[in-house]
Amino acid sequence: MKYSLLLPVRNEAARIDEVVRAVFADLGANPDWEVCFGDDASDDGTYERLHSLADLFPFRLLRPPQNLGRGGIRNLLAQEARGSILIFLDGDCKPRPGFFQAWESLEDEAAWMGRVSYETRPASGFSRFLAKGSGMGKRKLPGPVPAAYFISQNFRLSKDLFLRIGGFRTDLLGWGGEDTDFGCKLARAGAPMRFRPEAEARHPSVTGVEAYFARLFHFGRVNLPVLIAANPDLGRQFKLRFARGPWRLVFLNPAIFSLCRSLVTARKGWPWPFAFYRYVIFNCYARGFLQAPTSPRPRA
Repeated sequence: MKYSLLLPVRNEAARIDEVVRAVFADLGANPDWEVCFGDDASDDGTYERLHSLADLFPFRLLRPPQNLGRGGIRNLLAQEARGSILIFLDGDCKPRPGFFQAWESLEDEAAWMGRVSYETRPASGFSRFLAKGSGMGKRKLPGPVPAAYFISQNFRLSKDLFLRIGGFRTDLLGWGGEDTDFGCKLARAGAPMRFRPEAEARHPSVTGVEAYFARLFHFGRVNLPVLIAANPDLGRQFKLRFARGPWRLVFLNPAIFSLCRSLVTARKGWPWPFAFYRYVIFNCYARGFLQAPTSPRPRA
């Protein structure tokens, strides 16, 4: 087989049946592909449900003896993959029709990112922003993709390239950053990063906006300083110059931040302008970054 679809999953018992059935509805009986789930120490019955589904659908199921984290479970899946081309898809995402065909016959020396769309129910203005106004979602034309835009939800690259750059780092704390670091490794290796919108996956609607913002603050305070120490250009890509000097009077204005945050969290279903979300997101990670401890963290 040439292709390995690799799905890291943790505590997705409520939707894992839908994911498995969506995968095989589009894949069918294609001998060029294998499907492999990696359960990262779920404690809600996800592993047990996958174990039962494996009697009905031809996929492999891995389960490490302990929780490996977001980077570690992906590294394990890559090491165990039998295909020469790896396609990663988060375990809460469902492939859309044509997903597998869209990932075939592409340049193997490049890293490709697919489209992530979002369910429309329950209604979420933040999901609309993530799908159309943030990162890869707002890209309209082909061209180089900045390292900060790399997302691990839905991407393709060769196993040789994955192993050559060392996979995902595993020393980051909590949520966020391992995909950004992976994008930086690809850039240093000279691997082109490209967008493949035809390879689309559907993500559940994101209504936990407050929790998302809290994770962004933690990312800015704990992981972003570590990433910038290893990849200095990320400071520019994250636009942190606007968090210092006279710029901060506008871009970190507490009154504007409080207003925008209140609006997008109090009325989650409203289609607020994308600028509101961008302002709050920048404030969350930039304020976290400015409060980061001064003690250095070890580099991978």
